[in-house]
Amino acid sequence: MMVGRTADRKKRSPAPMALFLCASLAQAEDFAVASTHRTALAAMKAAASLRSAALDANVIASGDCAAFRAGLYVVAVRPSPGKAGVKQRTCKPKHSTRLALGIPLIDPTIESVPPNSVNWADDDRISVVAKLPSNGYLWIRRRYEPDSEDPREGRRESVYFLLSGPKDAVRLDADCANPTFAQRDGWIALSCARELAADHMLHELRVFEQTSGKTVFSAARCREPRFETAEELSCQAESVDADGRLQLAAKRLRFRHQM
Repeated sequence: MMVGRTADRKKRSPAPMALFLCASLAQAEDFAVASTHRTALAAMKAAASLRSAALDANVIASGDCAAFRAGLYVVAVRPSPGKAGVKQRTCKPKHSTRLALGIPLIDPTIESVPPNSVNWADDDRISVVAKLPSNGYLWIRRRYEPDSEDPREGRRESVYFLLSGPKDAVRLDADCANPTFAQRDGWIALSCARELAADHMLHELRVFEQTSGKTVFSAARCREPRFETAEELSCQAESVDADGRLQLAAKRLRFRHQM
């Protein structure tokens, strides 16, 4: 059974709403805190209720703000002139966070997840950003794609490389489950789960030219990439034995010989 979809390799620009939903909050440090919640789902419901009242409400992570205690979900409302009765707080976005980069914590598609999808957890709803060691960021955009026959209940994880924000984002993979990655010079190595064997996820490893998103190398059944030299990388080669046990073995690969 396939875990990640490999057929869709065409680069498509994400919807502006998905990309720029948090841009106004990242640019303006003052906003009204309507409520705080311990779960993303509760915060989403509160934000949806405010939007039904014609308020511009978004959910952000408290940890993305310099003066807020981490671990909570904040429903933030853009202040309206003359609006009384709403407590005002100042959020200074932490450097390299989703809020600072203008990336939404929760993709708008997540709001369409059916309420009977009981296996969805907060981690399935939250997009993340990882600062890369050389330059730029990797954005794992968690989203929902309706599919009634999908054992993953519509979970999708698109992976992008970006330098400063969504406007310059380059999509590396349309659906990359269980990603691991590495970066060196102008290359990004990314492994994505593609299949299941005896309950174990098996991965495809690809190396990308980060500025264009072009694939320059690929290897089946390899996870946890690491660049060893300017021309070689290593990974954990995967196999499953006759008893259904996962076997991992260090493997070294030359990735630039195909260029």
